[in-house]
Amino acid sequence: DSDLIIVAGRPSMGKTSFALNVGLYAALERKKSIAIFSLEMSKEQLTERLLTEQAQIDAQRLHRGLLSEAEFDRVSNALGPLGEASIYIDDTPVMDELTLQLKARQAKMRHGIDMIIVDYLQLMHGRSRGDDNRVQEVSSISRALKGLARELRIPVLAISQLSRAPEQRPDKRPILSDLRESGCLAGDTPIYLPDSGTYVPIRELVGKSGFRVLALDEKWWRMDAKTVTRAFATGTKPVFKLTTKLGRRIRATGNHKFRTIEGWKRLDELKPEDRIAVPRVLQGPETDTMTRAELGLLGHLIGDGCTLPTHAIQYTTKDPILAETVVTLAKDVFGDTVRPRINPERSWIQVYLPPTQHLTHRVHNPIRVWLEGLGAFGLRSYEKRVPSKVFSQSACGIAVFLRHLWSTDGCVHLSHGVSHYANVYYASSSEALAQDVQSLLLRLGINARLSRHAQVGKGRDQYHVTVSGGNEILAFLEIVGVLGEKKTLHKAAIVEYLGPKQSNTNRDVIPADVWQLHARPAMEVSAMSTRAMQAGLGSRYRGTSIYEQNLSRERAKRLAAVVGSDELELLSMSDVYWDRIQDIAPDGEQEVFDLTVEDLHNFIAGNVIAHNSIEQDSDLVMFLFRPEYYKSDERPGIAEVIVSKHRNGPTGMIELKFRRDHTRFYNLETRRPEPGTE
Repeated sequence: DSDLIIVAGRPSMGKTSFALNVGLYAALERKKSIAIFSLEMSKEQLTERLLTEQAQIDAQRLHRGLLSEAEFDRVSNALGPLGEASIYIDDTPVMDELTLQLKARQAKMRHGIDMIIVDYLQLMHGRSRGDDNRVQEVSSISRALKGLARELRIPVLAISQLSRAPEQRPDKRPILSDLRESGCLAGDTPIYLPDSGTYVPIRELVGKSGFRVLALDEKWWRMDAKTVTRAFATGTKPVFKLTTKLGRRIRATGNHKFRTIEGWKRLDELKPEDRIAVPRVLQGPETDTMTRAELGLLGHLIGDGCTLPTHAIQYTTKDPILAETVVTLAKDVFGDTVRPRINPERSWIQVYLPPTQHLTHRVHNPIRVWLEGLGAFGLRSYEKRVPSKVFSQSACGIAVFLRHLWSTDGCVHLSHGVSHYANVYYASSSEALAQDVQSLLLRLGINARLSRHAQVGKGRDQYHVTVSGGNEILAFLEIVGVLGEKKTLHKAAIVEYLGPKQSNTNRDVIPADVWQLHARPAMEVSAMSTRAMQAGLGSRYRGTSIYEQNLSRERAKRLAAVVGSDELELLSMSDVYWDRIQDIAPDGEQEVFDLTVEDLHNFIAGNVIAHNSIEQDSDLVMFLFRPEYYKSDERPGIAEVIVSKHRNGPTGMIELKFRRDHTRFYNLETRRPEPGTE
């Protein structure tokens, strides 16, 4: 009743035979009506298979007509029951999900079918937008089959062919992750949770469901919050580390899929300079649980504060305005429980933040207690990071925190020389802190670049979070802003310098493939020439070389209007940043994990858009495995039916006898023990 059942395995494991055995039993023993949609074998071949199974004779002898008299009798005896069985076969070789749905509804109305068998899933085609994207297409088909099962209130048994993944393991037995189209992620991969604004390692989500992640709606190219139905471990596998030009990193198995402009591609199909989709902005909470003063003080103490257990809590700066700011913030947050004082010491200004109460081994500085609650106390500079509570604030609250943090180790500077150049970056010896700053900027719609800078002979490496590009820099100065005398002067100079300039970005672009994917097909519809298109854009004629150029978002929007492409217009306003891959490298073996996400079937992992699986649509997953296929002398004739997923029942393994000559599975014979031997 309304279940989607997946029977999966490598070629030659007996998938079709198993499905026909099930259908034959349902039709003959249970008197049910069965519809078989065969995209691989003709109805004549299937009929021969059914006859072989029912007569229990050698399939090759039947096919060649070399039957003995006894075998003829068996065939004659089998024809009667088969002729009366309600089995309907459709062998249309090319079929999409909508055609199958239509035919299934007709079969239900005309014949009252009780079960559907589809052989096999990967041979079907989808009609959804982007049919060149096979991963999305198969996911769409599996969802359609599940929807069909629920609509008609009958079980749908779909055969699925596995990749070579099981054969890479010594055991070679298939596991649930082999069915998934998305691959798996390393356990420390941060998953973004929009309801809290925080990141949680995927390994900590195992066994949980009902929480929401951000997913890409590929129809509108917008990010949307969707519910996770399952989070699970998938074993230990080789992983690769993918690094983008923006410094976003993710570790995944080679078969994990990432979104390119052409569709979803496996990691092992990608190469440096390819562009993949990453979010250009992250939605998050809209209310604050921290005051502006708390966020400001925290930013200063993380940046230039000393908050170690063996030292007095203090803040160091060269800017008297910042020193006074910290004093004011401390008083706003802690009132008369602290007694801040400013001490000029040589070229530095020290702001000490002692408590008014006498300290004992049980009574601590209230600032220490506050920082301990945030997980931000007792960390050296290279250990620091942004407390998770900051991520749970609104965009305005995050901007306040970043403004104060940037006043410490941040740079806002307009260089002077042959040409002006705006420098806007934050520097830290803590890679984790730099990653957090990059992620917080993403909440504000600012796509910063994270880079590592070696300090040979000068101490620890530094990590820079750099805001570049005129539009991004101006957005940063407007949304985040600056503090301090020098940064305020340079902000004004940068705004004056960049304000009148026409932005000409080569970073935030839409890949050149959109010309062939969307622009040229739209031109063909209206019979528009290349010359007319370029004239419409207001460009001088460049021949067909224009089709090799990436498009800025602004130019893509103008092109969409000229050629009449809705898809181009959506891409020009999308929530996607097309980040270039910088490097892909093997990164050892890791325990890996995966999520299933309803509806959109992708999620944000490591600030990259990642796909999930087709398995989430199924109610029951069975794998077929025959050991003798790999070793002829290993348990010959034995087939294992591995039930790896059962939404409403137990999982486990069942052994059956497989007769290849009969193309049929049998129950294994069991012998009762002799009396008195138990």
